[in-house]
Amino acid sequence: MLKLNYLLRALLYPAGAPRNSTVFQHILRKPRVFDIISCLLQLRDHRRLLKIHDASPKDEFYSKVKGYNAGITQQKVISTTRRAETLYQILSFPPRDLSKEKLLIVGPRNVQELFIAWLYGFTWKNILAIDLYSTNPKILVVNMERLTFRNESFDAVVMANTLAYARDTLQCLSEVSRVLKCGGRFVFGATYFPESVDWPGNRICGNEILAMLRKLSFNLVFYYAIDKINSLGGKQTVHIFSVEKEDPSHPGFDGITW
Repeated sequence: MLKLNYLLRALLYPAGAPRNSTVFQHILRKPRVFDIISCLLQLRDHRRLLKIHDASPKDEFYSKVKGYNAGITQQKVISTTRRAETLYQILSFPPRDLSKEKLLIVGPRNVQELFIAWLYGFTWKNILAIDLYSTNPKILVVNMERLTFRNESFDAVVMANTLAYARDTLQCLSEVSRVLKCGGRFVFGATYFPESVDWPGNRICGNEILAMLRKLSFNLVFYYAIDKINSLGGKQTVHIFSVEKEDPSHPGFDGITW
């Protein structure tokens, strides 16, 4: 009888698996489907590529950063890599309803990363991005060291290997902390390439970044690092961090500190 009750409960009241995206969005993640839709979205913004050099930041350093990245964007025209997707896979775990969360993407270059964020469950109207040039109406021209948003404006922030272009890494992370809500998640990649001449953020090692995150009251959720040989032939480490902004109203009951 007990087994029968469990079977009946399974049929009548099945336990719902947590989801962070729809079946339709899962289909759109399929390689060929994703490539076609992403290509069409980027082609729609093609005219904006011709104008990204129209105005440059007055700041000499960030003018150089813009020139470098805008040049890559114009040269590629269509982005085909899905490297940023790893960050959204990390952000969406544990599964939760992302459709109600407000997301800020720092340095996406074009609409492709916004599309990826939507595929992982964020509502399109809740996705906003910033960069030093705009290739899409949802990408605002804002310096990541001087964000123009109010305190605690976002539930999540994603930054895919953009931290290397910060002149002041701590200032950039401080701005993310300021606009992120308590309990909000920040997922980002950081490259360590000490031979870098142009970008000082590349010379900040993983332990230094971890110390900055702790100073800003972030709790580590997930971390891993990969060593690789970069396009310049040098040894580089790519750090992936997922951290949560400390929430004083929910201090937690038990946990460990790495």
